Amino acid sequence: MSTFKKSKLAQTSLLHSALVSSLAIAAPHAIADDAPSSSKAKQEKIERIKVQGRRPNKLHLEDNTATKMNVALKDVGRSITVLEADDLSKRAIDDVKEAFGYVAGISGNGPADRTYTARGIRTSIDTIMIDGMRSLQGGEGGTGSKSPSTFNAEQVVFLRGPEALLYGAGIGGAIINIVTKKPQEMAQTSVAIKNRSYVSDDTGNFKRNKLSLDLDTTGAIDSDNNFLYRLLAQYTPSGDHFQDGREFDETQLDLAVTWNVSENTSIMPRIEYADRDLTGGSSYADGVFTETFFNGKLDEAGDDKKVSYGKPVNRGEYYGSEEDKGSNLSKSYSLRVDHEFNSDWSLFGQYRKNTTASEALDLYISDSSGLENEIGKDIVNRKWVYTKGDDSYTLFDVNVQGFANLLDMEHHILLGYNFRDLDVKFERNFQNTDDAVGKNWISASNPTNQVAGSIPASLLEVEFAPKNQKDTNIYFKDRVKVTESTTVVAGLGYVKQEQYETRGDDSYSKSFSDTIWDLGVVQALNDDINVFATYSRAYEPVSARYVAQYGQGKTDYMPVEGFNYEVGMKADLLKGDLATSLTFYKMERENSTQFARNDQGWVLEQLSGKSFESKGVEIGIAYHINEYFNTNFNYAFNRAYNTIGDDKNEQVDNAPKHSASLWNNFTYDEHLSFGLGLRYNSERFDGNYILPSYVEMDLGAYYKVSNWDLSMTLSNALDKNRAEAGANWVTVQPNAPRSLNMKVKYTF
Repeated sequence: MSTFKKSKLAQTSLLHSALVSSLAIAAPHAIADDAPSSSKAKQEKIERIKVQGRRPNKLHLEDNTATKMNVALKDVGRSITVLEADDLSKRAIDDVKEAFGYVAGISGNGPADRTYTARGIRTSIDTIMIDGMRSLQGGEGGTGSKSPSTFNAEQVVFLRGPEALLYGAGIGGAIINIVTKKPQEMAQTSVAIKNRSYVSDDTGNFKRNKLSLDLDTTGAIDSDNNFLYRLLAQYTPSGDHFQDGREFDETQLDLAVTWNVSENTSIMPRIEYADRDLTGGSSYADGVFTETFFNGKLDEAGDDKKVSYGKPVNRGEYYGSEEDKGSNLSKSYSLRVDHEFNSDWSLFGQYRKNTTASEALDLYISDSSGLENEIGKDIVNRKWVYTKGDDSYTLFDVNVQGFANLLDMEHHILLGYNFRDLDVKFERNFQNTDDAVGKNWISASNPTNQVAGSIPASLLEVEFAPKNQKDTNIYFKDRVKVTESTTVVAGLGYVKQEQYETRGDDSYSKSFSDTIWDLGVVQALNDDINVFATYSRAYEPVSARYVAQYGQGKTDYMPVEGFNYEVGMKADLLKGDLATSLTFYKMERENSTQFARNDQGWVLEQLSGKSFESKGVEIGIAYHINEYFNTNFNYAFNRAYNTIGDDKNEQVDNAPKHSASLWNNFTYDEHLSFGLGLRYNSERFDGNYILPSYVEMDLGAYYKVSNWDLSMTLSNALDKNRAEAGANWVTVQPNAPRSLNMKVKYTF
């Protein structure tokens, strides 16, 4: 593939198609699409709703992210937040990162950082799953889905805390699962036009616009409903970023066909495709300067003092060059099989192959001391960076679940096998610092005043450093109904990771394996209130290359381990009008590693015992006050800190102690409704700097008539100007300015 040039055949075929985001849903689905459901479970659910006449709130959603079993959220002893298609649409959420504002306790990191922070733990975006499989469609080049698109999402599920027993290696504070839309029997097609306009003085008011065309069509191919299809597409011919000089063109496709082989068996092949071209590179040059840079106060930051970044300046300007570009092409092929042996036992299997090719060129403000940059100095030097990636994921997951009666107790049993084969070819080349000084400068106060030097020919000469990782996971879980009101959940798993990496003439390999377990109990106090206690575990082997290069002879590094403890309550009150959850948690990490300097150079140290602790509380409330007004409230308190080292007891970076969100729906009549949202984070740290606290407001108006849906969402309605995250050196990633999001959808 030549640099930044790819075929546009897929885009051409979509020029006259319109694209649709999810259908507005009057009430949550009773059963999630991505889990096979037994006839027994369906019957029990139908009978309960019919007899009790309860509002089907989200506590009755059957989601298998936390358990890989068909269990309602009310009966799962974990802290879970679910945003459904209607939630995403009303709040104008286009990707997972935008959703973080309405999921307390989770936040995105810097613009070029492939992580997010949850419960104070920096977590790889590799834990963002599509239908329960960790096959991120992003690419290492930085130009892909750092936080994947939600254009085909039926739900986005946020499971706080780790789950190594079911998903294998990965130290993290949360798992994110995008549940995609599946083929339906009832024929329906929706087309939509969406537009996002930035309405702020520093973006020129309506001069920066993102236009998307949506299509969502589903139905039966034959009269007997043996074959069903669903096609979702999104075409963005001109996606302006709020910074002048940055935009992207994007095409996304998702085609699935369900073959109902028999009454008990279905097979679903699926193809996903995403093609992106960017002007403005990946994200390395995403940063802008703040008021405290210009007045020199950032110089006061040190080990004994933290300084606030202050307000971003020139938020609507791009501090890269006109030569900055990026491209990303991702393809995914999958096959899913659902089979019911009988009313109690079922089988679920899924295979997926995903490939991503990406590259990016950026002229960015580096933190290299050799560039002679200083706080308060208007002329700032930059240097070129070029990245290229070629990723491939192969994944397989199969499990059997069912009900059995043993020793006069009912058992809900899950037995499964999970495998992931990851191949990453990646390289990042930086311009020599000495060669960059004075040749690529930019004015901090006026980014249009800049000089971009020539791109070194050697920068584009890429020699990949291949890396392969194989993860194997065998898991067993049993939900034992000890009494009518008490359920004990026990799990046992075998995890194995094999690493292979090549750098130049050197090769590195290492294998880790372990047996892990988890345990929980759910106690029903009555028909409406459950209390729970859960222990789960995370597991992350150390890099084989780090051990070989920096171990200085030491090879017996232990995997980093995390332990998660949760106790809480979930209540379904007022005949379903009030759904609430309360979770207290504590997380610990052991065997953490860090780099230190000695006489022989850098050495990889492994800390003995507990090195990190995170504890707090999470609250979720959904209250349907009457037929005209309902509200959703989400709050998290998090105290996360290292227990040893120089930063002992200090709150870790990008982990606000307090975060909250509120979304209110007002229904005027059957046609007209309104929404009001508030998002809050207390101050956070970024090294020696402070990201100030903030409150942002979103407003929405929605109108339905006949087959038409019209919506208007004003995001960041008060146009709060703040630092979203640290970027490079003393620049910050600014938050998105006020934007007007409009959508017109027609369904037939």
